[in-house]
Amino acid sequence: MLALAVGMLASYLPEILPGGLGSGLSFLGWMFPLLASAFYLLVNIQRIRFPIVIWIPWALWALIYLVFAEAANALQRTVMMLTPLVVGAAFSAMAVNEAVFEKCRQWLVYFLWIFLGAAAMATGLAVGRLYDLSSFAAGSITASLLAAWFAVLYTTGRQKKYLIYWGLLALVPVLANTRTGMVAVALTLPLVLTPFAFYKRILIIGLMIFVGIGLFYTERIQNKMFYSGEGTLQEAFENTLNILAGEGKVNFNFASSGRYWLNKILISRLDEAYWMGHGANATEAISVSITRVTHPHNDWLRLRYEYGMVGMVIFGLAMLGQAIHAWLRARRAPAQQALFLYAGATSFIPMAIFMLSDNVIMYAAWFGNLQFAMLGLGYALLQRPFRAGAARS
Repeated sequence: MLALAVGMLASYLPEILPGGLGSGLSFLGWMFPLLASAFYLLVNIQRIRFPIVIWIPWALWALIYLVFAEAANALQRTVMMLTPLVVGAAFSAMAVNEAVFEKCRQWLVYFLWIFLGAAAMATGLAVGRLYDLSSFAAGSITASLLAAWFAVLYTTGRQKKYLIYWGLLALVPVLANTRTGMVAVALTLPLVLTPFAFYKRILIIGLMIFVGIGLFYTERIQNKMFYSGEGTLQEAFENTLNILAGEGKVNFNFASSGRYWLNKILISRLDEAYWMGHGANATEAISVSITRVTHPHNDWLRLRYEYGMVGMVIFGLAMLGQAIHAWLRARRAPAQQALFLYAGATSFIPMAIFMLSDNVIMYAAWFGNLQFAMLGLGYALLQRPFRAGAARS
């Protein structure tokens, strides 16, 4: 747990410190948890409860592509993608009792307040003026994971404080002005995978649509989405679809940050290696030449281009299989011991959404490590029944 906390701190320092201070330590965000988890597994390998078999096809596919990789940095990118699996396995090997369970829950509350403080600093809220562009885009990804956790706590215990915590997290992408983040975080509550009344889900979605339309027409979001500072929902919807498809035309007034042309080029080359892809990290050089960032902001497209249709389907099936496996185990588990599994299963919903416009599978320190740590804790908890009334709701 300490290694995970240190890793997240190392990753977030460049996001909140001025002038990119701490950027030289960001690699520790995934490396430190990886090394600590690997060491722990070496001495506790017989206690692993994580269903690693679900991910073996994807891990083997990625490792085979690494062996034959020609692109630069393929080793680092592959290790970063697979790090959460090691973290999840390590956490599932822990001996978790009621005391450890409560410490984990409390740690997440502490982390919530630290995280919200970092969001306030990075978005300008702390100084009383929201920045039009913030450095906290990756924070929206972490916010979705924490939101999934507190959505689970609220829907299983109906304690209003957890709904308040969830609401604060839903504000993070609004403060950071990240469009996909607003949708992904908001949907964690109505789509939470706990037993929750259907009519409440519909009411929440209706309320979110109403609030979302209001936010869309605020000056800050209009300036983010349109160069002229003015645009309609129809324009935003049509242009977003064209960016994702890499087809049609994108209005010059719509701020695509170069994503349209990058997606268009990658999609136009998919048929060159339709089934097997172009190789591990083959998108990096293309992305840098067009947008000056190292990855296309579309994980599904990146997987398709680098690992082919076969690789993308293998990864998608692993995600689906893991979510279903955790959900089924949670449904059969005692209420308290099911919480981490429900949260882990729910987290795949915002993950799939973020993958349409971001690099969530590469951001192990911001999302994947904590996500799989939750899943690992969930599986570890199943091995030791709690005493009646021992854990608080």
